[in-house]
Amino acid sequence: LRYGFCDDSIVGFATAGYSVLLFTEDIQLASHIGKVSESLVEESPTKHALRARLCDELLITLKMITEPCHSVVALFPELYNSAMMAGDVENAIICRRCYCGGSFWTGTSNLLSLYKHCVQCIQEATKYQHTTSLYSMMVTFNALLHLSGETNSDVDVKSYDELDAIGERTNSAALIWNSFMCRMSSHFWMREYIAVAKLSEKYSEKHP
Repeated sequence: LRYGFCDDSIVGFATAGYSVLLFTEDIQLASHIGKVSESLVEESPTKHALRARLCDELLITLKMITEPCHSVVALFPELYNSAMMAGDVENAIICRRCYCGGSFWTGTSNLLSLYKHCVQCIQEATKYQHTTSLYSMMVTFNALLHLSGETNSDVDVKSYDELDAIGERTNSAALIWNSFMCRMSSHFWMREYIAVAKLSEKYSEKHP
């Protein structure tokens, strides 16, 4: 800021707020810095690029700690559009994936509507070869199919076991954990408690 205000100044300020949360756990200060950063983004002539670039720090983290999850999830479609306008395909796909995942876990979208969004996300992640979002979305989609009873004929989706194998092969703890949580939660919501117990036991043995 001392030598001139630019996009990197906003990025640095937002990152500072993110760091405050991670290393000091001062939620109030981190949230305040996040809100100021967000205001600066909106005033910038390159706000679409900045929105995409800072979606993780400002939205997923700094807003989620102080605002209701469903209200934060509702912002992702606009962020997706901003990212695409800026040509930031990677963050656009991440925003779409977060919208689908957030909608699933908060129940802010009916299953039929969510099914369509998930199909679009999987198709887009496949097109742009964004494998992290692709596999994460497949996990959510499997849980959605289990809960809705829908028959998938729109996209090729790997099974839970196939996704677990990919997670083991690539050492992706996030994918393994996401697969476990979606599988267990869908069994629980369907009152398949024996399946929940068996899955929990299997996971505990493999990941003590």
